[in-house]
Amino acid sequence: MLIRVYTASHEGGYPIVITSDRATMTNYSDFNALGFLLCLPERILPSPIAKFFVAPRLRVSKNGRPEILPYALRKIEAALYMSGFTDEDFIITTPEVFHKFVGPNTRIVAIHVLDPMGMAPVSYTLRALFGGGRTWTCRLFLELVDKIRKLKERYKFTFIAGGPGTWQLKDIYRDLGIDVLVHGEGELIFPEICRNILNGERIEGEVDGGSVPLELIPPIRGPSRGGMVQITRGCPRRCRFCNPTMFNFRSIPLDVIDREVKVNKRAGYRLQSLVTEDGLLYGARGVIVNKDALRKLMKILKDNEVRGDFCHVSIAATVQAPDIVEEWARENGHLDDCAFPQVGLETGSPRLLKIYMAGKAAPFRIEQWPELAEEATEIMNRCHWYPCYTLILGLPEETEDDVKATIDLIKRLKGRRCWIFPLLFVPMGGSALEDKDFANVRALTEDIYVEVIYQMLDHNIDYTLSILDLFVSRIKNKFARNIMRKFIGNSVRSLISVKEEVRRNFTKLLEMARSVDLNNPITLGRLVIGWMINKFKNNH
Repeated sequence: MLIRVYTASHEGGYPIVITSDRATMTNYSDFNALGFLLCLPERILPSPIAKFFVAPRLRVSKNGRPEILPYALRKIEAALYMSGFTDEDFIITTPEVFHKFVGPNTRIVAIHVLDPMGMAPVSYTLRALFGGGRTWTCRLFLELVDKIRKLKERYKFTFIAGGPGTWQLKDIYRDLGIDVLVHGEGELIFPEICRNILNGERIEGEVDGGSVPLELIPPIRGPSRGGMVQITRGCPRRCRFCNPTMFNFRSIPLDVIDREVKVNKRAGYRLQSLVTEDGLLYGARGVIVNKDALRKLMKILKDNEVRGDFCHVSIAATVQAPDIVEEWARENGHLDDCAFPQVGLETGSPRLLKIYMAGKAAPFRIEQWPELAEEATEIMNRCHWYPCYTLILGLPEETEDDVKATIDLIKRLKGRRCWIFPLLFVPMGGSALEDKDFANVRALTEDIYVEVIYQMLDHNIDYTLSILDLFVSRIKNKFARNIMRKFIGNSVRSLISVKEEVRRNFTKLLEMARSVDLNNPITLGRLVIGWMINKFKNNH
């Protein structure tokens, strides 16, 4: 039971104030994929585009509560309610207005973190390719922390950080003024921490929420950004480089999914994003596709008259159940539209798979991996699923022959409708490889890695331009859609002129990238004037 020994006066601040930085507390112009642009160094992504189109402010009601929230914070909100807290006890709000609700009565300020220091694989790789510098995710996180530290000096509250990005803060969180770092899942541990602090206990240091049992994961009560609904947690494949595999693999019960789908539908989300490490393993025991469970999941969506996209699927599950992929695509309108699931391609080397991701190809043989990747791509493309494949470069023990196998696989996928993004190895906290070194950025200039970059560009440039209109069509705001079409299109076209230079002198290109600063007013002005001149020429 919560013993209230504080005054819940909103004029004096809420006892618990929760927020996150702008990199997550936004709607990404109603298209979640734009969020990856915030992994770019801040000098590469112009500030007006970042703040007005990629990460616009969320609207808040008169009482300070946003109309939508990131899914993770909706779960924390539901967990607090389930633990006996009320609207008088806490508020979850945006980084732009949270300070208005902090005061003498505030005992806790908590933030959700995803990529606070720009060390996640996408951020780490983009920093390497574009000459280094602070990412937008890092900039926005540090801006928020600076505001909180100033308020903390005045009101002496406990500063808590939790979320999947806490591993990036383990060595520096105290220097940032953070008192408590919460790792793992938060639905049980966070309400307990709040209760203890409000009842006078002093809590500091790192704590781990572990894995929350299914029956204790509450359904969200308000709409989530992008209409997100979680359908699984964890992953049964046990890849050594990935931290979600450290948690138990669980499929969320259908009745909880149904409640969350209804919540998002009431907010107008007819297309909902199904949060999962592998949507085709919903209801599975191990890695064998459960077709009955997937059909029941389809029925939930159909009965609610909404569509659903998996955020992640796997190659092996796709090859197992091409009939289910086709059925899902047909039921969810993909044959008339499309879907862009993220898929771990990882490597073309069966040898590396055996060492670091032995379950990746299961129930098939690891030696079949390149053929499985081709077959899965064909299946997905037939169903208008256009995967965003990610590769890992620089795994410990990677040899030149392993990289050659990856290059061969990229070539085998040429002409298919997919993106291929090589990412540098990052020893993520919580993974079995967390004590290893980050991939060496200097290795990118070695001929074998340069060839990977060249083959990636050769494939992605043409494909991106061919799919661009369809890709940005998901952005609801017409003005934002046109701006992002121009920004992405022009950025990709600029790569055409440098593609051949990658092979000739990649080191020089990296040095040139370090000097690019699109937030420099002079540089930005030249680009705008150049665009206006080209537009005038094209119209006349």
